[in-house]
Amino acid sequence: MGGVTSVEPHLSKFEVSVRLGQTAGREQRRRLIIWNALVDPRLASEIAIHTNVSVSTVHSVVSRYNRFGPKAIEGHEHGIRRRC
Repeated sequence: MGGVTSVEPHLSKFEVSVRLGQTAGREQRRRLIIWNALVDPRLASEIAIHTNVSVSTVHSVVSRYNRFGPKAIEGHEHGIRRRC
C-alpha cells in the first residue's frame, strides 16, 4: 500500500477553488484531483474513485503539479489530431 497523496502548496485553497469553477473538461478533472489532494490528503486510490479517473492519472497529475506548479495542468492538450 502506498502513502498519502498530497500536493505542494503552490496555490491557496481559495485560488484552486476559484480556478476549478472557471474550467471545464479535462482541465477541470485535473484541478479536482489537485483540490482533493490539497484539502483532504489521502490514498491515490481513494482520490481516483472520488474523481472517476485511474490511479495512474492521479499519480501523474500530482507529480506534474508538484514539480512544475499550476502551469503543468493548465492550457491546451497537445497531440490532438485536427482536420486540415
